[in-house]
Amino acid sequence: MRRIKNISAIFTMLLLFACIKPYNPVIDTNSENKYVVSGQVTSLEGWQVVDVSMSSPVGSPRYIPVEGCQVKILNDKGNEFPLQESAPGKYQVWMVHEDLIPGTSYQVKVTTPGGEELASGFDKMPDGPPQDSVYYSLNDVPVNNSTKQMKVIQFYIDLNAVGNYSQYYKWDIIETWEYHAAQPAHFYYDGTIREIIPPDSSNMVCWATEMVKNVYTVSTKSLTQNVYKQFPLHSFDINGTRLGILYSMLVRQLALSEQAYNYWEQLRINSNEQGGLYEKQPLAIKGNMLNMTNPEKSVLGFFYAASESTRRYFYRDIEGVSHVIPTSCYEEGLGRFGWKEFFTWEYPIYFYFNAGVVKVLTRECVDCRKLGGTIVKPDFWPN
Repeated sequence: MRRIKNISAIFTMLLLFACIKPYNPVIDTNSENKYVVSGQVTSLEGWQVVDVSMSSPVGSPRYIPVEGCQVKILNDKGNEFPLQESAPGKYQVWMVHEDLIPGTSYQVKVTTPGGEELASGFDKMPDGPPQDSVYYSLNDVPVNNSTKQMKVIQFYIDLNAVGNYSQYYKWDIIETWEYHAAQPAHFYYDGTIREIIPPDSSNMVCWATEMVKNVYTVSTKSLTQNVYKQFPLHSFDINGTRLGILYSMLVRQLALSEQAYNYWEQLRINSNEQGGLYEKQPLAIKGNMLNMTNPEKSVLGFFYAASESTRRYFYRDIEGVSHVIPTSCYEEGLGRFGWKEFFTWEYPIYFYFNAGVVKVLTRECVDCRKLGGTIVKPDFWPN
């Protein structure tokens, strides 16, 4: 489908040559070959995870896991919890509620394959309140500082921490949404015109899951009450596929110590402007990790303890929002040379008949997986 592909190529080139003002943060460029240790202990019973990797050049960030480490979490009551490697550089241990009590302090120790010992300071788990209201508004916002506007959905959360609760908070958001391909696969060409009977709709329904990459932190220390109303979370254009059928948002509210808050606040300042924190690795911001074997070597990352309150929200049938077919679904008529315009490596070529006329389809029109989602329904998804 060369003509369809040319449209996509032109659109991509326009984006590439758009006027973009570069942002150049002040980052320690001498950050190669440093260990990066990040992880947390939360108040919810379950898997506690620590990640060990090596830093990479700022200009070409990538994830470099460190395998074969010995990792353990310790608390100030003398208990140790050894972690097992579940994936390259990923270490985890299941901890029960009795070992995850606010007021307890935790640290992590890592012994690398080369024998270096890396350790965090102790971080005290504060107490946090239950998660309060999450809600949204539909707003018109300018597009590229022009007179044109687009409608976005903006989510907010309220914080009600009156009592003996922490004054420092962070929110993590994981979003999942259902989206559909435009139509089932019915006709295709692979050197011969073929018909699928009955039409194949097995790849029409998909679910996509993404972690919102921005960092959301707030402190109530300077406020008269430990309360914050209408704290803005993420937002997005309502004309995408997210809200067309059913949208879900998992919100993790983490009550932090002041030290952990300061670390995440620095990351927020340096990361949100660069398109998100969770791309490859933490930036070279000083954390609480030390190299006990070679103190002159700095270690990136942070290990902390937090009280967690997690809730899942669902949104559907929002007024003013309609089902949207993915913009990468295109159709066109056959060209002058008919099926000879297509190469064999492009097979199968999907199409349908519209009033007896052949309309050639991009794969995205019949296979939702081409947009990155999965046809496996999440366990938490309603019927």
